[in-house]
Amino acid sequence: MNKSSTQNKNKKLTKEISLDELENEESIEEVKEKPIEKDLAKKEEPKKQKIEVKLDNDSELEKSEEKIDIKALEKSKDKKITLTKKQKYYQKIQQITKSWETKDLENGKILEVRNLHVSFPIGRKRQIHIIRGIDLDVYRGQIIGLVGESGSGKSVTSKTLIHVNEQGIISADKIQINNWELTRIKKDKYWQYIRGQKIGYIPQDPLTSLNPTRTIGKQLLDALNNNKDWAEKPFNEKKNYLIGLLKTFGLRNAEQIFLAYPHTLSGGMKQRIVITMVVALKPDIIIADEPTTALDPTVQASVLALFEDIRQKMGISIILISHNISVIAKFCDYIYVMYAGKIVECGTKEEIFTNPAHPYTWALISAIPENKDEKLYNIPGTPPDMANLPVGDPFAPRNEYALEADFVKEPPLIQITKTHSAATWLLHPKAPKVTLSENLLKRINAFKKAFKNGK
Repeated sequence: MNKSSTQNKNKKLTKEISLDELENEESIEEVKEKPIEKDLAKKEEPKKQKIEVKLDNDSELEKSEEKIDIKALEKSKDKKITLTKKQKYYQKIQQITKSWETKDLENGKILEVRNLHVSFPIGRKRQIHIIRGIDLDVYRGQIIGLVGESGSGKSVTSKTLIHVNEQGIISADKIQINNWELTRIKKDKYWQYIRGQKIGYIPQDPLTSLNPTRTIGKQLLDALNNNKDWAEKPFNEKKNYLIGLLKTFGLRNAEQIFLAYPHTLSGGMKQRIVITMVVALKPDIIIADEPTTALDPTVQASVLALFEDIRQKMGISIILISHNISVIAKFCDYIYVMYAGKIVECGTKEEIFTNPAHPYTWALISAIPENKDEKLYNIPGTPPDMANLPVGDPFAPRNEYALEADFVKEPPLIQITKTHSAATWLLHPKAPKVTLSENLLKRINAFKKAFKNGK
């Protein structure tokens, strides 16, 4: 082998030798050959740059190089950026809702609505006036009843509180929940901070309220993840919380139900699941829009009893909407009787059922079935066409006690007691006294007896 080939081979070998091996070599002079010096210079330069950026001396570098995990640092850096974005997001929510803040409601009141009007467009230039100036108050832990025939405006009123009336034109002097004034909400997308969080909504038909292609658990989790306090919590914690609620609301085998699909469950079970979905977010108010319509009478009673349980144990207020006045009599503390988009009478349940003042309330109470042998009372006529309301009181054409004034001018709400008012000219000092029917008096006496016995 000649000398030149030996040198070339040595050049190759020296390039493959590591830095640590070079330091331990006996012959330092061989290391100082020019090819190796060039190679070492290439390797050492980037290390020197790192040292200059992060550390002041070589000893600190050696220690830090052993401990620092660059990938871990990059991950932690990314994590901090993500948290900052979330914090900014929540700060943005606070900034948005801050503009709605106002003085807190007093004396345990959590909802106050004043002079609410709702209209819908019909054609290009016309509007139909559905809600015609409603005042509504709800106190903490109270069950409020909205009662009236179909088309009286109960559902439109309740949906206005969560802004889900499609194309509805809404105006009000005040819609305040706690310390938030909802009339100050400028964009539709901001109502997501009200729906579910402040006001929950249980629709009329539980059979169509659930997605048939997804399990019950996934749908419950969807609702829970909309809440910022729950979104980041572990899956098992959320699952255990929801299963616990299902058990609380009388669903046995809650673990199996959590994994089941809606079509495998009964109507009563579906309604309890929808109630769980709403209660899970712990809103201040729950709107129950005729929640027992599609259920059997025995199931109806258990579901309504569940609302009483929610009120007692969780302190959640409930707005119960029904056309069944006997249901309202049993479960509600305060009642609003609606007709043609207005409140025609309001009062405590004792006032409404033992001392009713409006002829429409008289008609509703008279229509409550007593027994199979008794002929059921029918309110004459039909509800008015809201697009063509008659002059005066809309109920006048159906009212057997109507006065001449009822066909001329619509009466305002006239106060009877501090908590009881009715919109009828029969309360005018100059109005003639009327004699109530035996059928009505019989029912009023039955209610007096029931309330006296604490039923």
